[in-house]
Amino acid sequence: MSVPLAWKNLTHNKRRLAVAVAGVGFAVFLMFIEMGFKHALIDSTVEVVNVMHGDLIVVSGARYALPSRQRMPRQRLLQARSHPEVLGAYPIYIENVFAVIKKINENGYPIRVLAVDLNDPVFEQTVLGQYREALTAPSTGIIDVKSKRKYGLTGNDPDELLRYPVELSNRRLQLVGAFQLGTDFAIDGNVLMSSINYAKYFPYAAEGADPLSQVDLGVIHLHEHTEDDHDRDAEEGLAMRVRDELNATLPGDVEVFTREEFMQRERDFWNHATPVGYIFTVGMIMGFIVGMIICYQIIYSDIEDHMSELATLKAMGYGGRYFVRFVIREALYLSILGFLPGLLVSWGVFALLAGWTGLLLRMTVARSVFVFILTLTMCIASGCLAIRKVVSMDPAELF
Repeated sequence: MSVPLAWKNLTHNKRRLAVAVAGVGFAVFLMFIEMGFKHALIDSTVEVVNVMHGDLIVVSGARYALPSRQRMPRQRLLQARSHPEVLGAYPIYIENVFAVIKKINENGYPIRVLAVDLNDPVFEQTVLGQYREALTAPSTGIIDVKSKRKYGLTGNDPDELLRYPVELSNRRLQLVGAFQLGTDFAIDGNVLMSSINYAKYFPYAAEGADPLSQVDLGVIHLHEHTEDDHDRDAEEGLAMRVRDELNATLPGDVEVFTREEFMQRERDFWNHATPVGYIFTVGMIMGFIVGMIICYQIIYSDIEDHMSELATLKAMGYGGRYFVRFVIREALYLSILGFLPGLLVSWGVFALLAGWTGLLLRMTVARSVFVFILTLTMCIASGCLAIRKVVSMDPAELF
């Protein structure tokens, strides 16, 4: 019966084990936090598209990202409707520069205003919900409950929201309900209203023309076909074909994307075209390096403390492969023991920060597995560096 020497060696000193687990757990926490904020940046930015119903997205060819203000003529959506596969093309209006919301006699803060025709099937039912009829009234809107706390308007209770005297861009606004969307690194909060109300609050949106004549996003719905060919591959193939045909026929001032393509375009912009994505990537790398240093110190110190015992084993005939396997097992145990508390602490911090900031900090299985692989690699690589002294030592030098 073989003795689990690596496990015994790691756990015989409980205090040292606790310090080792805390060190690895700290590195795991650093990697989770950096990765969490990086994905929150991307996920939160595209969430507004994620909650839309639609097969294709139309935008101005000059619009390089959602927060930018390049708009397109609404006429482009009317032209898109002429395609035989298009069931409908619906406009979405966005104002995030001149929209300032505040309670009466308090400071105002910029907020993003989203507006749609309430009869258009653009947003999921969970967004407009039971407030569709209430939003037909003049000067009404609903507030995103995940908006930053600085607004003081994040109550879920509609009766409570009705009591808030609010101004939007120096005009009275009556909040009639709430929805959930979330913030991102450019947007601190959201208000949703009808396009008719939007035109009253932002009459200058089209520079002297009808404010609804210029559109920020267009959502295109395609006709459904028979169930035999209405599967995912067929849907994607149809969407890509219609996308290509619309890009070929519509004027060059607009671009048409599939919904997934548009979301990936936004992710690529924030991940590669801005320094923010690189900052969080570097942060993850630094967390990995810090973890390697911690693991190396833990394993190296353990080897130093047991050098005579290891030398005895080598004098008894145990070869280099045995010691490599011994250290790899110890590193494996250390990575698992350190990963679990790091995962739990990160999960709790994610939940806390998500509620506080409104960002979509998500702890997914894929991301957890990725960090565990990094942790395992970190510990094993550190162990292999630390074991070199044992592999190359001459037992006679210690006796």
